[in-house]
Amino acid sequence: MEQQNALQPILEQATANFRRAYPSFDDAFTSYTIEYGKTSIRVYEQFKISQTIDPVTIILGRNTPLTYRDSKHQLTGSLNSISIEPDNTYILGRRTNTDSKLVVWSTKGETEITEYDSRVRTIPSRVHAAIFVHGGDVFYTDLGSSSGSILAGETTKPEPFVAIYATPRVAVHKVTIEPKYAHRRTI
Repeated sequence: MEQQNALQPILEQATANFRRAYPSFDDAFTSYTIEYGKTSIRVYEQFKISQTIDPVTIILGRNTPLTYRDSKHQLTGSLNSISIEPDNTYILGRRTNTDSKLVVWSTKGETEITEYDSRVRTIPSRVHAAIFVHGGDVFYTDLGSSSGSILAGETTKPEPFVAIYATPRVAVHKVTIEPKYAHRRTI
């Protein structure tokens, strides 16, 4: 909870800056908050994606995969890769017009990172998720998107993980994967 409280003002500052800097972000933010409410975009529960074994798979809207490589501090999609840099915030979403491109907005610019199939029912939200670099760690959070996120990977302990972010009305769910042959137990 303490980390959530620390990241919320950072998110608010980033959204204010990006609204001024990028007309496409302002359009996406405005249309999303008109539809879902001004308080709908916020830090719900963050997941630490630093100190992980490459890659961490991030799926937005059930059909838009990205990979995060902690060894390179890099987020990659089918169109581009971006470096995840210290003390920066990255907001992932789509433009208001459905051009089938997932965009990452940051202080470095607006980057089309991957394509998504706009014919499917569950596509990424206009303001979907954020990646924060805070206190030397990298955190992913779904910002209350209407279509959710899935993260899958393994920490350096090693400890495999799957995190499922459903819509906030349902709550945030996490699944822990037990080692396959360590003990036979139904999850």
